[in-house]
Amino acid sequence: MATRAFVVAPTPVTRAGLRSMLANAEGTEVRVVGEATSPTDPSALSEADVVLLTDEELLEEASMAVAEDGTQALVLVSEEEHAVSRLRAMQLRGWGLVPPDAPPEELAAAVAAAGQGLIVLPKTLTERLLQEPLPSVGELSEALTAREREVLDLLAHGLKNADIAGELHISEHTVKFHISSLYAKLGVNNRAEAVSRGARHGLISL
Repeated sequence: MATRAFVVAPTPVTRAGLRSMLANAEGTEVRVVGEATSPTDPSALSEADVVLLTDEELLEEASMAVAEDGTQALVLVSEEEHAVSRLRAMQLRGWGLVPPDAPPEELAAAVAAAGQGLIVLPKTLTERLLQEPLPSVGELSEALTAREREVLDLLAHGLKNADIAGELHISEHTVKFHISSLYAKLGVNNRAEAVSRGARHGLISL
């Protein structure tokens, strides 16, 4: 199912550009359900899963509008590192920070991931925040098997172990084995981290 986005940007040209980027992104389905120059009317955002914002000065206003519903996420287009602390302090379902020069696929993936309750940051910024480099796709301890990638994809869609077992026609015990293995290869400890890291490595499309 497509992630529903509401675009908030100061000019029609900027809004049109963002709509075009989201519509043309490959591998991730995001549908723009509305747009505005400012998030002044919370009811106008009610149909959206994610609010995509380009003006940091409207960040607090947008977070208040989103909080009216409590089930939405927010993605800010900015390269300002200090915006992270502001986003972290807000009551959001999920959030993300995307650089202005991000390609359509990165923007759409960030919107989709935030809509699922994840936190999305540019790789370079994440490295600085964690004070250690993140491995690239080629630096995984071991490549995921085809079955592990199938399991990871189903995890990204929110399926439980029993549902994954039924979908792949394997036992629940085998599902647990595959999950444990892909956790080790991705260097993560839970499902949210596995989905986020898998998307970052290009192993799945959110």
